[in-house]
Amino acid sequence: MNETPAPQQIPLPGFIRHSNHQYRWSQWITVGVLLLQAMFFAGTAAFLLGTIKWEMVSILDAPPPEVLVQFQQAVALLPFLLLVLVCIIVCLVRPRVGWHLGLLTESLILLVALQLYFYDRNHVLSERPLLFIYMLGAILIIIFMNSPEGRLLLGPKPDDPHDTDVQPHG
Repeated sequence: MNETPAPQQIPLPGFIRHSNHQYRWSQWITVGVLLLQAMFFAGTAAFLLGTIKWEMVSILDAPPPEVLVQFQQAVALLPFLLLVLVCIIVCLVRPRVGWHLGLLTESLILLVALQLYFYDRNHVLSERPLLFIYMLGAILIIIFMNSPEGRLLLGPKPDDPHDTDVQPHG
């Protein structure tokens, strides 16, 4: 029987070159989006810590509830900031592992944000507008990482940009 080869098995013509430009751009876009999210988390935490009236906090007395709530909101972002920074580093060193870790981190951010949305009625750990931005960011990053451009990080990294084929010509 004569079986038709799968599209992946058909060698490319000699004038078509494999390019690592798409792979490289996909990697830098992923790192850039994760870096943007990390900067947003860091900026939000810095803003929340910067707006605390430290004069109201005395050493001998317990701090007012407003200060505690604001401090908790800022500190709750720090683990996610560290996770996103780890994802960025891993994505630069080992893109395939970084893709999986990034997707896992974004899913965790989305899970925690949804739990806060449903169970934090008193807005102790997060304000609603910020929570919506956290969820939107995580959803958009998950959508990008599952797009064809984002999934390029799952494939093998092209070694030499001047290679023409995977298979030698005969």
